[in-house]
Amino acid sequence: MTVDLVVKNGKLVSSSGIIEGGVAINNGVIVAIGKTPHLPKGDRVIDVGGKVVLPGLIDGHSHTTLPPEDSASGTRAAAKGGFTSILEMPGTQIGGFNPTEVEQKRDMYEATAHVDFCIHAGCASGYPEGNLTEIWKLGTTGVKFFVSSAGPSWPQTFDGEIIDRFREIAGFGGLALIHAENDKILRDNQRKLEEEGRKDFATQLEIRPPIAEAECGERIIRYLEATGCRGLIVHTSLPETVMNARNARLRGVKVGVETCPQYLYLSEDDVRERGPWAKFAPPPRSKETSARLWTLLEAGLIDTIATDHAPYSRESKEAGLEDMMAAPNGIPGLETFLPLLLTGVNEGRLSLERLAATTSENPARIYGIYPRKGSFLVGSDGDLTIIDLKKRWTIRSEDLVTACGWTPYEGYETQGVATDAIVRGEMVLEDGEVVSREGQGTFITRSG
Repeated sequence: MTVDLVVKNGKLVSSSGIIEGGVAINNGVIVAIGKTPHLPKGDRVIDVGGKVVLPGLIDGHSHTTLPPEDSASGTRAAAKGGFTSILEMPGTQIGGFNPTEVEQKRDMYEATAHVDFCIHAGCASGYPEGNLTEIWKLGTTGVKFFVSSAGPSWPQTFDGEIIDRFREIAGFGGLALIHAENDKILRDNQRKLEEEGRKDFATQLEIRPPIAEAECGERIIRYLEATGCRGLIVHTSLPETVMNARNARLRGVKVGVETCPQYLYLSEDDVRERGPWAKFAPPPRSKETSARLWTLLEAGLIDTIATDHAPYSRESKEAGLEDMMAAPNGIPGLETFLPLLLTGVNEGRLSLERLAATTSENPARIYGIYPRKGSFLVGSDGDLTIIDLKKRWTIRSEDLVTACGWTPYEGYETQGVATDAIVRGEMVLEDGEVVSREGQGTFITRSG
């Protein structure tokens, strides 16, 4: 038997361990996994020379339609970062608040995406009961909720409506994705600071203190428990939320937590010093808090890591230099995600097995696309991310392909990069260069 592609002499990493060998891919799917001498012949053979091979990297939390980014440039940045699939969050450009918007977004990405993609819906106020059920039938992978205000383009859902929608999602076995910050605390804090005439960088930290996130996370867990809804608290910055979710799972609540590299690498000091370039929500916390998150991550108490890629333009961010409250919340992260985490691996903070679990297998399971994605199994899609653990990279804005053209990690020294990425047997990243084309990615629906 001759197959389309053989990747040999790798260290295949999964959540359960590391094996030396390779993978054979034919017609876009894995047909064999094993020791290199036992693999079939391939029309193309890639000898990775002992490099680490992950099941294709998955980003469960991307915003790639924020101007100046679009679906083409954003998914190209994903390919550059070694991702093979992204799960696109709703935004104010295309909300995903109803079936028509979801279909429009799907069609746009099918024409332009460099990697495979899924679509998360958004829950906004004012839509009839059953709307989320109809959206779920289109193959969406989650429903995003804001407990705090997301701005005028996202009609805000308050607690009663959130509970009602959780019940609806529980009814069809869906997944709620929750941005958990206490809206009243945020509003009151901002009002006070505006009355004082404050515009300095520290306002971001004072508007969004840890108590606002901790209280809301605990409240949302109670709502999930009361309704039987399955939920993921996204971009978690606090160990308290991680432990509250862990304790809730012990009593049967279906809740998980996501964190992001910015909560592992950035701190409140960066916000005070760099202002809008380190402005995102929730904000980063103390260095001690970051250290605790690393520990909880390696211990398996954080389910998944995602980018929360939000590539606002330089111009929009620069508004915060004069008035911090005027800058939008969000930073780019697709291309820096893996180098930062691999630096943690090289420093002994994170094992390769835990990296594979939180960036491939767990998100695939959480979002219902496992085992098609996130695994080395016969019949799974031929998605691989190949890593050089030794290669060093100094992060520089001019090296990025994201359309926003800047990074909060300017000048960071990292160790470990994705050299190659393969989606369904086709190269999207080769020797560190993006080789994919627009429309190469495909829409991935849930398996159930």
